[in-house]
Amino acid sequence: MNKYLFLHIFLISINSQVIRSDLCTNQIAMSQPVMDFCLSHHGFFHFRCCYSSNSTDLIAIDLTHLDLTQIPNVNQYSNLTNVTVIDLRDNFRLKPSNNEDFLSMKSLNTLYLPESYPCPGDKYIWQIINHTSDPAGFLCENPKDICNISTDLCSELNSMCNSNGPNHFLCLCKPNYYGYKCLRHGQFPFGTFFGTAISITVIVSGIFYLVQRRDVKND
Repeated sequence: MNKYLFLHIFLISINSQVIRSDLCTNQIAMSQPVMDFCLSHHGFFHFRCCYSSNSTDLIAIDLTHLDLTQIPNVNQYSNLTNVTVIDLRDNFRLKPSNNEDFLSMKSLNTLYLPESYPCPGDKYIWQIINHTSDPAGFLCENPKDICNISTDLCSELNSMCNSNGPNHFLCLCKPNYYGYKCLRHGQFPFGTFFGTAISITVIVSGIFYLVQRRDVKND
């Protein structure tokens, strides 16, 4: 049973790595805006992906001609949070999927979308919106900080708004506040928290150990 479980987990891990690599390794970059951006920033290409010259940060990616139906989830792919330019045109079935599209992509500044997918948030979020041709679609450029547009996004007294990608935000506690609705003032008691958590873990583990030992003796 354990062998089959391990094999199943191993295959899932391999499949996950293949899915992640597919974003870059499907073919070489064909998007002119992505290639121009990469060249101007002295980056280097790994198939579809442009990386910063002095790091492993992914700064631009060509996702055209992939027949995508939804935006790739940032949590499933590495390094997408630092991407500045994305071209998603020529994905004719691509449509807005949910409220998490482009979530956490704080560096995203230039976005090319197919005609089936208008700029998320429209002019409320993007300073520049233009139609493109060859291929047809939309150019969404220079996203506005949603926290500067609306002042009532985080209503709790001691919370503050933080941009979290185009048309996304997070409500975080102000400095020296923490806890439920940011009502607690002062520093979070890390020592007490971790000390209690470790103690509970040790006690529960000890109980399970004793119960298992008793069952073994009874057998």
